[in-house]
Amino acid sequence: MTRRLNIWLLSVLLIIGIPYYWYLVDPGAGPGSAEPRAKPVTIAQLRALAAAPEGQRPVALRVETVALRYSSRNMLVAGAGLRTVPNTVRSYELVVPGSGPIVIDAGMSLKAADTLDFEWFDEAAQARVDHALRQAAHTVLLSDRPTHNGGHAPGSQRTGPELLSFRGAPYAVAPGVVVIPASGLRAGSFMLYAWLEGGREYLFTGDVAKMGANWQDLLPPARFATRGDPASYRSENLSWLITINALHRAAPQMVVITGHDPAKVPFSAGTFSD
Repeated sequence: MTRRLNIWLLSVLLIIGIPYYWYLVDPGAGPGSAEPRAKPVTIAQLRALAAAPEGQRPVALRVETVALRYSSRNMLVAGAGLRTVPNTVRSYELVVPGSGPIVIDAGMSLKAADTLDFEWFDEAAQARVDHALRQAAHTVLLSDRPTHNGGHAPGSQRTGPELLSFRGAPYAVAPGVVVIPASGLRAGSFMLYAWLEGGREYLFTGDVAKMGANWQDLLPPARFATRGDPASYRSENLSWLITINALHRAAPQMVVITGHDPAKVPFSAGTFSD
């Protein structure tokens, strides 16, 4: 009886444990995937592109937190556990004297927040984001998803030429501001490098790295969170996480701002202007 029970328990553990490990814990790209390696993006390249356009660089960064919900940590960082952690929707404003701001991400709508089960939504913060978008000299969406694009369905809104249609090498959209197309990931995936007038550097990762642990420990989200993506997605995501890690090692003073981390943004100058 004891032997049968042990065999039964072992079978149950295997039936449950293997899928659990594969879908929620394993951080790898998977069998047959290309070996992840850093993309050909360097800090010297980004600085050269940022310095090329003549004109006023941004002088400050402002942040609005629009919405918040709690998610299983595994869904953001493979193998990090089942406990829930907060993740946020934010929009960023690069302040440029004598010009409209450069707005990074458009927040989301109340309707999208309800649909996606967000526990908290700040209508006043979103109103400030919407006002900044109307005044913006440039708008860059880091992802064409409702949590970045103002709450719209992917591909449903009109965007500027620097946004969803562009694929290829990094390029400057303004003095001090470089857009980095994240090739190999979801359509409309971007990062952004900003080199402010006073020398402060920021790298906005968007959904390439949702949390700090993604790029610091080279851990993508769990497979369950990326189950709708192509088979190559995890290998490409790991390659970009390696790239972010390498960029930060080359410029350790650069602040890396991930896509949904609730942590305070260092050196930010408060919320958007009313």
